[in-house]
Amino acid sequence: MIHYQDDLFSLSVMVKSLDLILSTDTDPDFFAGRVAGDLDFLDSSLKSFATLLEQNTLLIERADYLKLLERTTKSFIGVLDRLEGSGYPRAQAFAPEGSRISALSGAQRALLSRLSELLRDSLVEDAETDLVSQDELSELLKE
Repeated sequence: MIHYQDDLFSLSVMVKSLDLILSTDTDPDFFAGRVAGDLDFLDSSLKSFATLLEQNTLLIERADYLKLLERTTKSFIGVLDRLEGSGYPRAQAFAPEGSRISALSGAQRALLSRLSELLRDSLVEDAETDLVSQDELSELLKE
């Protein structure tokens, strides 16, 4: 059983933590491996949850989970952009990884687009299933 809300919250916290680590003047020699591992973990995890949510169309609160995943993906893209664009104090230490970071950013942007589409479709489906026709309403109100 997957605990979507807790898992997505944890991924969101990991993105914020990575952002905080990169925002400080830490020594890249100590943290480069950790940052690289976190980037890969976040990339694969966000993609995995997107696939799960795409497949489980009958999941209760699916739209809420899609919103959480979309928000976390946006935050992760922001971290990747700042890392790639020297937006962090020691970003230059990650310059040799520039092409990999750029590829991750591109993949996450594609994922974000897919999530936005899934969310839009999910909201339309929810609206369609919640509609009650005038005849049905009249029938329900009869005593």
